[in-house]
Amino acid sequence: MVSALAVVALVAAAWFGFGWAKALIVDRSVADTRDAALTGAFQAAVNLNSVDAQNVDASLDNMRSSITGDALLNDLAATEQQIRDQVAATGTSMSAEVLFGSLTELNTDDDQAKALVVLAVRTTTPEYFTVNKVSVNASMAKDGDVWKAVTIEPLGSVGMEEGPAPGAQPEPEGAAPAESAPPESAPAEQAPAPDGAATP
Repeated sequence: MVSALAVVALVAAAWFGFGWAKALIVDRSVADTRDAALTGAFQAAVNLNSVDAQNVDASLDNMRSSITGDALLNDLAATEQQIRDQVAATGTSMSAEVLFGSLTELNTDDDQAKALVVLAVRTTTPEYFTVNKVSVNASMAKDGDVWKAVTIEPLGSVGMEEGPAPGAQPEPEGAAPAESAPPESAPAEQAPAPDGAATP
């Protein structure tokens, strides 16, 4: 009887030890991969929807750092001058922050993932600002140690806020309204640069 109990105890210890080791090694590894892929998706979505009018070079470098694959890299190369020209002509800046997001797919064997990311994108000209809630689907792949976007697909944009830019001179009281309306900034619906990324 004592010997039988010892065998049962040994089997139980081995079983629970295996489960503990699996949870510690395998499950933890998957969780880390999931976190890294989602972090990469957040960063790519932010970088591809942000342009600093005071430092366009750095903005473009940030975009390049978050994308991989010929499609997005070629799109960025093809639209880089357009971005520079628009910023120079309009003085428009864009900045994005993540509201929320989640992974919708994860393939740990091939190091690929997909994520839904919702951003608040603020577009500012010398006269006006707008804030839009922008949703994107990001297809991600691991490039070295970093998860980067292979594609960015815009899903829609909803206006949240708009008004005069901080420091903008108010129109004189009684003055005729200006012909130009505040920019309709729907970043994810404008000409993509690159594929799905907003242009100023």
